[in-house]
Amino acid sequence: MSLPLQVSEIEVHASRYPLAYAREFPGASDAWYWASLWPASVALAEDLSGRADLVGKRVLEIGCGCGLAGIAAGRNGAKVTVTDLEPQALTLAEENWTRNRLKPAALERLDWRRPADLGTFDLILGADILYDEMTFSALSRTLRQKLSREGRILIAEPGRPQAHAFFARMLRAGFRIDTRHHPVDLHGERFEVSVSELW
Repeated sequence: MSLPLQVSEIEVHASRYPLAYAREFPGASDAWYWASLWPASVALAEDLSGRADLVGKRVLEIGCGCGLAGIAAGRNGAKVTVTDLEPQALTLAEENWTRNRLKPAALERLDWRRPADLGTFDLILGADILYDEMTFSALSRTLRQKLSREGRILIAEPGRPQAHAFFARMLRAGFRIDTRHHPVDLHGERFEVSVSELW
């Protein structure tokens, strides 16, 4: 998989198209979207690249897919727990951590509606997780439960209209939000992705 220059030192196995991965691994579930490399995950990995303040920090990646954002944090010294609802996504993320010769991350299945007790984290990462407004209540509750007192959340978002409702919910809950913009060249296309930091 070819990655943009800023994160080109990370190697990931992912499919350009989700259906292609489903054909490669016919035992995978119909929820194959986790198998692709999405522009938001690239933007989040770029945002994390070179950050010296991650050393020793507890980082939670939710909806990990192929695991790119968590790998970027791990390369900068973070202690990463990668989570996804799909067990196959965790298998793919673990494979990609091995490809990058990193100390293995903790891997946990996480359902936002009934989150496991994983403790709290200094930084929570999510890439393109704001696609279903029906999940926003559970997601915002889980983020608040898993975030340490001084912790921060980074969410990369490719411009889905419904994302505004999620950020409005977090503002009402007392969070502050700062948003940065990342152009991402991927699969021969240019995408504009926002990375929002919440605290």
